[in-house]
Amino acid sequence: MKFYQLAFRYLYRKKSKAFLLFLVMLVINSMILSSSIILRASEESRLAMQKKMGTKVVLEAKDKNQSVMEAEIKKLQDMEEVAYLNRIGSSTAYPVNFNPVTKSDSEEENNQIINLQSCDNLEYDNGFDDLRYRLIKGNTVMKDSKNEAVINFMLAEANGLEIGDELEIGTQTGNVTTVKITGMYVAGNESNQMNELPSADRLENRVFIDNHSYTELFDTAAYQKIAIYIKNPNQITAVEKEMKELFGNRVNITTSDVLYQQLEVPLKQAIRVMKVMLIFTLIAGVTVISLLLCMWMRARKREVAVFVSMGRTKTEIFMQFFLETINVFCLSVCFACISGRGIAGAMKKLLTGNAEVSLSVSLHGQDIAAVFFIGGLTVILAVCISLTPVLRAKPKDILSKMEG
Repeated sequence: MKFYQLAFRYLYRKKSKAFLLFLVMLVINSMILSSSIILRASEESRLAMQKKMGTKVVLEAKDKNQSVMEAEIKKLQDMEEVAYLNRIGSSTAYPVNFNPVTKSDSEEENNQIINLQSCDNLEYDNGFDDLRYRLIKGNTVMKDSKNEAVINFMLAEANGLEIGDELEIGTQTGNVTTVKITGMYVAGNESNQMNELPSADRLENRVFIDNHSYTELFDTAAYQKIAIYIKNPNQITAVEKEMKELFGNRVNITTSDVLYQQLEVPLKQAIRVMKVMLIFTLIAGVTVISLLLCMWMRARKREVAVFVSMGRTKTEIFMQFFLETINVFCLSVCFACISGRGIAGAMKKLLTGNAEVSLSVSLHGQDIAAVFFIGGLTVILAVCISLTPVLRAKPKDILSKMEG
């Protein structure tokens, strides 16, 4: 009879022993699986937080003559640590086919122009992220936007404008560009402004456009503010140092990663605890399974002696015992996949408590692969430890155990 047939027959015959081994492995594999889920979810949450929290270095020109030019921006984009740039330009412009909102009787130039703001992404760094402005209709200006604009709802009402209408905007040099209205916003304090305020300074006349339109209007594109988003928050100090070397005293440099650092603390705590728990589980698993198998091996010395006397090799004997254990292990993994997610959810609540950290506790293929690898390694070590005394013994010593 082949060794694999003997392995299945033994498990069928010794159901109680097999069930006890199954329970032990189920506990160990459930702990390994839940640890893997928490570790993976923590890393995913950390990466998501990096993107959401917007860890960044912000450059602001001290005056218009020291604005950041396109050639310098290319250098920034080529930096390895930089994930994304949000270029923010600011200038005045002349409305061509619409009129600015004004309550002043002044005929001066600054009462006939609008305030033009350009950006790569309007969702960040422009007042929309901290709710100074709120989009009430349409879509915002995004990274790939071209010839699009978001205007104040009061400017739209004053000129009878709707989403999809086109605005013509010009400059002193005679450049004119056409942008399509894609969104409207409200600031909330438009009615609190003084009547004497010129149109260039009124909230209603603040028009947000994309940087493609901005470069069409101005022959030399220059930006007063650059938000540099960092791939790895741990590199923010190094990036800040590079910015100081590149721009000197031309710009004010500020960093923004406090929120990320605050939210990262419970994640780091969870990762440390789960790593310690995983190591403890491995040590405990190898120890308990080895002891259990060693106890059973003492009762199976006669069986081993019979196999040796029949001419079976030690390799066949090892493969039979290993197959017995690995079958129970695979069955325990299947049940652990059912219980592991629930255990991981309980661990999540225990580790993070009331911290505002979102951990997506779900079972992924890599978690199953991890429990098969780590749990399988535990089983192999345990089988080797329990079988070593028998396999190292000489055949005549094993056969002598049959006496008495």
